[in-house]
Amino acid sequence: MRALVTPLSRFLLVGSLVSLSGCSDAPPTEAQGGSPGVPNNQAGSGGVASVAGTTGSSGAAGSSTAPTAGMGGASGGVSGHAGSATGGASVGMGGGGAGSVGSGGSAPAGACDKSMATWTDTDMPYASKDFGGSFLRKNFWNQKVDGAGTLTLWAASSRCWGVDATSVDAASSGTVKSYPDMARGWVVGTAGFQNPNSGLPILVSDLKKAKIRWKMTVTGSPMRQYALWDIYFHESAMPGRGAAPVNLMIKQRVVDPSGYEQDKESAGDAAVTHTFSGITFRENKNTGLKSGSRIVVELFATPVEGDNMGIDDMTLDLKEVIDYYVQDGSIKTTDYLTSIQTGWEVVAGGTFVTNDFWTALQDEPEPN
Repeated sequence: MRALVTPLSRFLLVGSLVSLSGCSDAPPTEAQGGSPGVPNNQAGSGGVASVAGTTGSSGAAGSSTAPTAGMGGASGGVSGHAGSATGGASVGMGGGGAGSVGSGGSAPAGACDKSMATWTDTDMPYASKDFGGSFLRKNFWNQKVDGAGTLTLWAASSRCWGVDATSVDAASSGTVKSYPDMARGWVVGTAGFQNPNSGLPILVSDLKKAKIRWKMTVTGSPMRQYALWDIYFHESAMPGRGAAPVNLMIKQRVVDPSGYEQDKESAGDAAVTHTFSGITFRENKNTGLKSGSRIVVELFATPVEGDNMGIDDMTLDLKEVIDYYVQDGSIKTTDYLTSIQTGWEVVAGGTFVTNDFWTALQDEPEPN
């Protein structure tokens, strides 16, 4: 059953992912300010940032033609690798400040729902949306399997996006239907890097900082899904299409009524555990998964409460994790960090919302 859940989801992408939209190679443009807020309590859009790092200015406050005051203009766009993004707005106030450098947009944590979406796809299995340093992809690779249902992907920014899935856990229990995710760097099935502004690869011995954050809200019943960080390492700076030598899987949230992920794969209460950034993880190491030709390290965030394992809100010092596995020999200092992919492996669907998300590498500041 394991082969149906994770490795297959990586390899059936070959050929299909080639058609995904990559990042533009156009030269940097001047930053633009946010648009004004509009009447009836709606926010103005965020400013557009240049790749060079100039931030957009704040949007103007919305006017009020109704008893409720208009919302302010959204924050300015993100600078640096982040490209453009739409920020959140606060009620009755002017637009927020400029976005921070990094892969995140400028929406504050928790201020995200589908009504804010500026991009939505309901039809294309491999639709994608470019966010400069990262791109959001639908990755509905198993749409023809029994129980696949439908999948809608939407986004307001790289920090505010989500999925509506109607899949059910039908034939072949545990079969993953899709992996809608935010990808930074290399992806399986693509020769080289699809988004050249990702800031990757980074030689492990040169890695100064790697911090990641994901805050989510997931609802639905029955539910079966794995909220997964797929982090890959290669032995060369420009790898090809095949499997990465090392796959570090960080399973932030597992919802699995069968208990397979919670108990069998992670050895349950008998599992080896590590604590990183104050979070205790169960460890599972193996060389049997096709997603890593040298080794696969799986970390399952705890606590475990019945069907639910892990946490919905995580900020993690990824470099601390990498340093640990360099010390134990799983990762080499001569390896390259090539990819960070973050999303839900959907087995049985529901409503998935990213309330806040970012990755900060090297000199990139951590968004507020």
